[in-house]
Amino acid sequence: MQVLRNTPFIGQKQLIVITQKTKTMKTFKIFTVALLGLVTMAFTACNSDDNSYKQLTKEEIAQCLLTVKGSYEGNLIYKSENKKNPKDMTDTVAVKWTITNDSTLTISKFPSKVLAFNVTDAELKKALEEAADQDMTCRIGFIKTSPVTFLVNPVTPSFDLTYGGKKHKVQVAFAVNNFSSYGVYNATKKVLGMQIVEGLIGVDGTRTNYLKQVVPFVLQSTKKI
Repeated sequence: MQVLRNTPFIGQKQLIVITQKTKTMKTFKIFTVALLGLVTMAFTACNSDDNSYKQLTKEEIAQCLLTVKGSYEGNLIYKSENKKNPKDMTDTVAVKWTITNDSTLTISKFPSKVLAFNVTDAELKKALEEAADQDMTCRIGFIKTSPVTFLVNPVTPSFDLTYGGKKHKVQVAFAVNNFSSYGVYNATKKVLGMQIVEGLIGVDGTRTNYLKQVVPFVLQSTKKI
């Protein structure tokens, strides 16, 4: 697996937290595939034990970038609750993102409120829901040419929040260097789909148990702009 750069607040422990939830992540992967209609393209066979993985050449990486480089409009699909219709377990919000080079993807104004959905601390949850949206930088690395597939490493978002009568530095760590955090381009449908996974909440430099389970977010393009 290609190891990508990232700036997690807890270093490699961030990855450990995610990989320990393998069974849950497999469920999320199925959830993602169903949403994006990429069943035939999902690289479910890929994992850290896959000996067939081969590092792409510079030329192959350049070709992958040529295919997906640019700006996109689309939807962020996330787990939600609909009390009027319990079967409706997701919601969507419009988002934009840009792939600028072979290592950087930026999601514009990632909605902070969706990060709070599974937070168990009521005061932190409210503060995070009300926090200003911020751009999310992601480090990417191409790992497959057909379909074009890449790992996605979100750089840990950080928030200066006031709750409980005190100021706190809150960081939301995502899965990194993990096949559950990835993007796939469907050349036939001209759709770029991605999944990133919220994995841990840190407060004032300390890991917490405020996130009751890891949370997948699916991004699906509707238009390249």
